[in-house]
Amino acid sequence: MSIYNKLMKFNPVRRNILAALAGGTLSGVSALTLRRAHAAAGETGSMGQPANALVDLDKKGMQLIITGSGSALPDPLRGGASCAVVVDGTVLQFDCGRRVLENLMLVGINPMKIDHMFFTHLHFDHISDYDYYAITNWIAGRQDTVYVYGPAGTEAMSEGAIRYMHAMNVDFIGTILEHWPPHMAARPRETPPYAVRDIGPGTVLETDSFRVSCLETKHLPDPSVKSLGYRVDSDYGSVAISGDTAVSEGMKTLARDVDILVHECVKPDLGMTSGGKFSLKDFHKEELMKERPQTGHTSPTQLGQLAREVNAKKLIAYHLAPYTSVPAAIEMSSMYLGPSPGHSIWGKFLHAMQQQYDGPVILAEDRMIFSLE
Repeated sequence: MSIYNKLMKFNPVRRNILAALAGGTLSGVSALTLRRAHAAAGETGSMGQPANALVDLDKKGMQLIITGSGSALPDPLRGGASCAVVVDGTVLQFDCGRRVLENLMLVGINPMKIDHMFFTHLHFDHISDYDYYAITNWIAGRQDTVYVYGPAGTEAMSEGAIRYMHAMNVDFIGTILEHWPPHMAARPRETPPYAVRDIGPGTVLETDSFRVSCLETKHLPDPSVKSLGYRVDSDYGSVAISGDTAVSEGMKTLARDVDILVHECVKPDLGMTSGGKFSLKDFHKEELMKERPQTGHTSPTQLGQLAREVNAKKLIAYHLAPYTSVPAAIEMSSMYLGPSPGHSIWGKFLHAMQQQYDGPVILAEDRMIFSLE
């Protein structure tokens, strides 16, 4: 059996182990793979929602969907770190990296149903599918305005993604409209259906059903370039979303007493891996980080401590590196990760977090669904 097939064969078992500690509802594709793992092990019993469970936009309540659990470099087993929060049918999308549109579709959400999009920061892996979303949403006939928010630079990024990167397509849509069948009432808008706004700390959006607030986080080495974390509050509960960051006061405030904390965890604890930048002592020493600034990230031990300190009710770690992905993805990331440490790395991540935090801990997988009702 090839290494690739061995990895794919192990993947459902790995998901079974990770979900055993979830303490929440998993559905859709995630639930299907878990059922298969249970069946292979000869186990019986309910796994919660049906294997084909989807997000119901007509349902009252609050739902969290992991639309991407991976990190910056390509990983065919994980999309780019992102999530959607649905409150009484309103879809809030946080970041728009690789595979967001496809993962939304796989859980039953038409990407044209996104009402608001929020960016934590503008690194490539968090915006990589935004241009594709912006053009396809427009050309497919979106009529209502999508409201887009993010740190300073988001307006320019959006303008560049549509008007410059896809200048030819903007002209092409104009040509389509010029020759559109006159008897068809449905047609694309003449202008892109987006209202984009640079934002800073504070309340971003408030309706009768929910409130979205944000604070600055600690990710980018240039202090003038901002990154944001978000919190969504509703009558059903609360979700805090970190984006990429080291442990930050902003996230401590946003995550205080939150029902679900979705937080990045791409950096291993020192000693968990060998080889690659992430295994170097210099990468873990605060004093050297100050002398030689670099992007801030959070390790499992640090994340467990954070979850305990803020009294989060449930912890979901995302932005996970491709330690156990297919060989080509491991090789491409090896300058940072070194050789694959094997599947035991996920047990080490979980153990480190659980040493610090006694609530439910989940290592995110694409298309996991959690409900607050």
